[in-house]
Amino acid sequence: MKVSKNEAEIRVRVRRKPRGILQKILLATIGIYIFFLAYEFVSDMVIARLAGVEQIRQGVIQTSVKASGVIVRNERVVPAPRTGRLKVLVPEGQRVRVGETVAKVVVPSLDSKTGETLFNITAPQAGIVSYYLDGLEELYSPKNLKELDLNKVETIKSEPRQVLPGSEVEEGRPVLKIINNLEPIHIIAEIADGQKLSEKSEKKAFLLSFGSAEGKTSAAHLLARNFRGKANQILLRLADYNESLATPRRFDFDLITERFAGYVVPAKAIVRKEGKDGIYIVYKERVRWKKVDISGMAEEKVVISGVTPDIKVILNPEYVKEGYPIKIP
Repeated sequence: MKVSKNEAEIRVRVRRKPRGILQKILLATIGIYIFFLAYEFVSDMVIARLAGVEQIRQGVIQTSVKASGVIVRNERVVPAPRTGRLKVLVPEGQRVRVGETVAKVVVPSLDSKTGETLFNITAPQAGIVSYYLDGLEELYSPKNLKELDLNKVETIKSEPRQVLPGSEVEEGRPVLKIINNLEPIHIIAEIADGQKLSEKSEKKAFLLSFGSAEGKTSAAHLLARNFRGKANQILLRLADYNESLATPRRFDFDLITERFAGYVVPAKAIVRKEGKDGIYIVYKERVRWKKVDISGMAEEKVVISGVTPDIKVILNPEYVKEGYPIKIP
């Protein structure tokens, strides 16, 4: 039977149609597979970011209160024996023995072959040499410690100055001081407004943090709370001499009341399970709970033990559950 040209074209189209459908189905399947792979990858990234997966780290946490204080130390002022030019023999910050010549005053003299006469300045006590003077050395002395009233003392004007080598000095006027670094330094301090040193704590030993150097601290002993009957005024004694306190009279500092060192995580990372403390970690791409011991808490962070440096901790456990699969991109 003879088939027309149009009928033949229709039959060819009918035969080709199933093959086209299969191709579309295959392409759609591949597209859906790629979509789910991409979705899983993006989902893992989002969950990992929200959960805050990080390698556990060591650090230090602490609680502190801000304070400002004045320094009371044993320092002897040494005046110039004559008017003339200062010649420094012992530089700033160096320790000398009692009676040691620290500097000389050079005075012009017609009776001398060199045209000048030298007058020695000796140390009245052993200690650290300082050419920074504020005129308050005798006032802020340990012998006046019990009588010092900060409100009255702060009204006294001081004239801080540094006597430089080669400068002109006047007879009888102070040119240097010797700080007895073997005697403790006392600090009369006031806790900043809005902050308070806990009255419940019987702790006497604290750390003092000051200066620009990170982590620089000095051990301090609390001698009295409400010193001289004033709220938030305390009396401290430094355990060791600190050379950075040789110059200033007044300074600001942080009084560290608690300090803990170790592996640090946010307090919100702790997950309680059956009455025990623990954290969520990532182990073999799964969320696992691990028991830990809390050593200390401060500033919404905790120091924990019972972990190793290779652990990846989940900082925001509210976004995952134990056993949850999690991949770190």
